[in-house]
Amino acid sequence: MINATNDAIRLERSQTQKATEILTNAFYNDPMFGYIIPETEPAKYNALKWFCRMTLDVSQPYNQIYTTPDELKGIAAWLPPGNASISMLQLLQAGLYALPFKLGWKKSGRFMSLFSLIEERHHQEMPNPHWYLFMLGVAPSYQNQGVGSKLLQPILKQADSDGLPCYLQTSTESAIRFYKRNGFEILWKGELPGDNACIWTMKREPV
Repeated sequence: MINATNDAIRLERSQTQKATEILTNAFYNDPMFGYIIPETEPAKYNALKWFCRMTLDVSQPYNQIYTTPDELKGIAAWLPPGNASISMLQLLQAGLYALPFKLGWKKSGRFMSLFSLIEERHHQEMPNPHWYLFMLGVAPSYQNQGVGSKLLQPILKQADSDGLPCYLQTSTESAIRFYKRNGFEILWKGELPGDNACIWTMKREPV
């Protein structure tokens, strides 16, 4: 049983809509999402919102989504050891069948290629049990105030207690600096085909 501190509590299902909005705003200018979602409004916002909701729907069965008490300022969605890899069936059940209607055919192809790349790296780099940070986002008005680090703490502490590593992907250098401050180190860097964006995988060993 993970005991969250006053700075991070489990997200209630009734908060899913608000959590989706927070993640959508947090990742609105993220290069990796820009690579796979439409570039013009309102399709851009709607597609990103759909993707963030799908992420939460995949994560919710494991009850490892954390937020801040009282006012929702950010979201950290984790997948636990033994369930850290995401299957195509999980995505389909969460709504992936709507992909061409949300992203268009070109962007859908990019999404599938990116998903395959991410999962390939994931399997290669993390063959043993680990925690997977599926998504971490902080509302823009609360960024750079320590919220993200607080949201990570329940699982980082649990991972340390169990002697397990943590793993993630990210696509900005500012995020890399943030994760390094929280004990993660870069494993791999790759460029996204046909784009200037990059993706990094990172791992945190237990302490």
